[in-house]
Amino acid sequence: MHNPWKGLHQRSHVPASNEPGHLQPTDRILTMVRLFEQKVHRIRCILSFSVQKFLQIDGVMWGAAFAYNAFFSLFPLIILFITGASFFIDRTRATMEIVGFVERYVPMSNKMHHHIFDTVTGVVTARRQASTVAFFLLLVMTVRCFITLINATNRAWGTTVAWWRLPMKSLVLFGALAIAVFLGCAVPVFVVVVKDGIFTEFNFSSRIFGLASLSIPLMTVFVSLSFVYKFAPRRPTRLNEVWIGALCATVLLQVAEYLFVLYLKNVDTVNAVYGTFGGIMALLLWIYLSGCIFIFGACLCVAQAATPSSTVHIRE
Repeated sequence: MHNPWKGLHQRSHVPASNEPGHLQPTDRILTMVRLFEQKVHRIRCILSFSVQKFLQIDGVMWGAAFAYNAFFSLFPLIILFITGASFFIDRTRATMEIVGFVERYVPMSNKMHHHIFDTVTGVVTARRQASTVAFFLLLVMTVRCFITLINATNRAWGTTVAWWRLPMKSLVLFGALAIAVFLGCAVPVFVVVVKDGIFTEFNFSSRIFGLASLSIPLMTVFVSLSFVYKFAPRRPTRLNEVWIGALCATVLLQVAEYLFVLYLKNVDTVNAVYGTFGGIMALLLWIYLSGCIFIFGACLCVAQAATPSSTVHIRE
């Protein structure tokens, strides 16, 4: 593969000033300009290499594999989370919190939301009949879902994982996801309790709590992706190699969510073609787009790690 940042070190050379050990104002401005050019060139190299890597590993196909496994694991995953949460809180409250948490990450119209998640709520009502089935479906399909992410991430890094390690890594990632979902559901509830109960007399601004409620889902996605990108590869991976990729993937998810909602509002193709199955097809399409973004984020991590860390130093 062509290395787009070959020779980047040579671009960072700055001629010395006529006065030894000192930079004139003109030289300082020149140095800052070259530093800016170097940063821009580095970003272009990272993006170019990420796209090349995504195409090289067939990221579109990996995204489709992720969508297939994630789609079939979504419903038993929700049911199992609700079943587990029902041991600590009321089942109705657990259903509202878990389903509401998932709905925040699925950008669809209200009609599609009701069509899909009312079905989930109905299945949860028959928890004793569904929980056993959900457990086995979750055990098989969720492991396959994380195996897809692990294999795609390792292929981007150019490494492989032994077959017997894949289920173990998948269970670890699943545990991290469960913790993230728990925190994502518990923290907003805690924020509401703090707002309405404990600190009412201090008259805290509602904007602060609104900002907290908005940032918690983003932080949940960012932390979860950082964990996946760090521990999925079979190589020593530092946090500074993956956090930028996780941040970019989080931002891309938000942009894709906005565009996806805009598409569903202005184009009625999904319902026109699939009829009553339009909501399910829209959900599958969104999972597919999310899977492609997850895998592209892994490619960004690879490009970030491979980029030279040369910088322009300004001498005083």
